[in-house]
Amino acid sequence: MDVPKLLKWERQIPDYYECDQSVLITSGCSFTANTDQTEYAASWPGFVKDRCNFEYCIDLSWAGAGNLYIKESIEYAVEHLVTEQNLNPVVLVMWAGLDRFEEKIYDRRKAKYKNRKQPFIDNIYYNRSRSRFSMLEKSIELIQDLASFLEQKNISYAFTSYVNLLHPPYLPVRDTTHRFTDHKDKQAIAQVEKLFLPIAGMDYLYEHAFVNDGLSEDDFHPAVDPILDWTDQILLPSLEQKGIIKSKQ
Repeated sequence: MDVPKLLKWERQIPDYYECDQSVLITSGCSFTANTDQTEYAASWPGFVKDRCNFEYCIDLSWAGAGNLYIKESIEYAVEHLVTEQNLNPVVLVMWAGLDRFEEKIYDRRKAKYKNRKQPFIDNIYYNRSRSRFSMLEKSIELIQDLASFLEQKNISYAFTSYVNLLHPPYLPVRDTTHRFTDHKDKQAIAQVEKLFLPIAGMDYLYEHAFVNDGLSEDDFHPAVDPILDWTDQILLPSLEQKGIIKSKQ
């Protein structure tokens, strides 16, 4: 399914939180875009939408996306959808692997993987490379730039990642991502750590599903029920602590 996906069903699970903003904007990789259907909640953006009673969610996530696409998809949504529709959103981003090198292609015929659809924004395609080139330093730059962009726009936001990239020791994962702690610049690591939630390494989505026997058949991506459990037990309390949402109880 092309992006953005508009999640705009009638709320189907209880809303435990409230928020001053009525619209949610999200982006990420397959840990966010784990479903194509838009009729009910089956991903963490859908669960957050219902639990906080957002009017709707604009989900820009794309399976296999890298951090360049994730950053620029949010910027595009803010510069176009938010501005044109005069929205006051909350932005939630689940960053992807630090080994995902992308190049922007302005002609679809030149895209490397012609047998599968690539993430795109406004006819710009984001082509994933099979290179082992590390995107660690570039990802830190992208994350900090997006944070500055959202702060300048006075938009409430929170960042997380699909796996724990900050707090060793690390669980083994199927992919080849680097960790932020591979960076020699401790100040850069500290700056990123301030932007990320949750605080504990075992509270990220992959780790939470792993220790609770909640991975799907591929032994990597979380199943739907564990995603809901992580949303309720980890993500939403972290957003409340950050002051983005408030409990109704």
